[in-house]
Amino acid sequence: MLKKIYSVGEITEYIKKAINEANINDVWVEGEISNFRMAIGHYFFYLKDENAVLRCVMFSPSLPYQLKNGMKVVIKGDVRVYERKGIYQMYVKDIKIGGVGELFLKFVEIREKLKKEGLFDERHKKQLPKIPSMIGIITSPNGAAIKDIMHVIERRFPVPLLLAPVRVQGEEAIKEIVNAIKMLNEDGRADVIIVGRGGGSWEDLMPFNSEEVARAIFESSIPIVSAIGHETDFTISDFVADARAPTPSAAAELVVPDKKDVERHIVGIASRMIKAMETKKDMASNFLNGIVNRKALKYPYELISDKIDECMKVEERMIKAIEVWNERLKSKMEIMEERLNSSNPYRILEKGYSIAMLENGELFKSVDDVEIGDDIWVIVKDGEVKCKVKEKRK
Repeated sequence: MLKKIYSVGEITEYIKKAINEANINDVWVEGEISNFRMAIGHYFFYLKDENAVLRCVMFSPSLPYQLKNGMKVVIKGDVRVYERKGIYQMYVKDIKIGGVGELFLKFVEIREKLKKEGLFDERHKKQLPKIPSMIGIITSPNGAAIKDIMHVIERRFPVPLLLAPVRVQGEEAIKEIVNAIKMLNEDGRADVIIVGRGGGSWEDLMPFNSEEVARAIFESSIPIVSAIGHETDFTISDFVADARAPTPSAAAELVVPDKKDVERHIVGIASRMIKAMETKKDMASNFLNGIVNRKALKYPYELISDKIDECMKVEERMIKAIEVWNERLKSKMEIMEERLNSSNPYRILEKGYSIAMLENGELFKSVDDVEIGDDIWVIVKDGEVKCKVKEKRK
């Protein structure tokens, strides 16, 4: 490398070749998102930690959540060199929120496995009873979760509670939680079960990310509400349970109604029934009293003739009104359609035009923006394609 003077392009090509040969593909990297921006449906951001910053790009993402600066994530992708600007960056394929190291990878593996098996499908979710006769609770007998649940149930709608005490962290917790779910199902008295614990670290919540607990929840014939940790904590138990509550207190509010609301509802129904009965009674009385003096009983044909004429006039007016209304509506719809079409930014693509983007997300505006061999994205009316520059001329 010291025997000649190299051009910038040659050095960049050398670095690109070295990185490509290193085969840094499908690697997981953990860090914090910064400088996030979105352009033409693609994501551009930096992943940083206390020691370094990694430039990242994700084309046509389809994530179930919105990325934000400061978010802790684990990303999967390939490290490549973008020769035009002499930078290396990661081309991201997947992004997961939260978690660290082997625990998070195990969490992802179990979650994807159970998801493929259909354990998270909505069609398997059982409906919670509106007013349960008994509530089963699986949690630590000494934790804050049971106290919170008992307090909320007592305040909102007191019903009997059946506690299945378990440990909620550590290796032994998994077996105890599974056995507790089976025991409550065999007992059969509970109409709904709350599986919960208070907040904790990622490691503390791992029993509720286990495959054994997830399958026990799925196989339960009694509806189960998962209430693990704080509002921002999500576990595999949350995905497979019939309902998820952000906290144990919220789970208690979910499984029982407020007795004041129930009382008001009952009073309201009774009041409406009484009022409806009184209204029916008054209507029947007025109807019977009016029959005696009705002109129709004395001159029925005359009355019918007049009503027929009135009906025909009303019908004519209604037909004319509907025709006028339809014409006005049609005119408004045509105007609105024309306005929408005229302001549609993709309308020009319908005429055969296209939009070209550089691989870093910037617009392709000049032949000087690319070199032979560069990749570009071409957007047309029904999608986008990735192309490689083989020739250029002005």
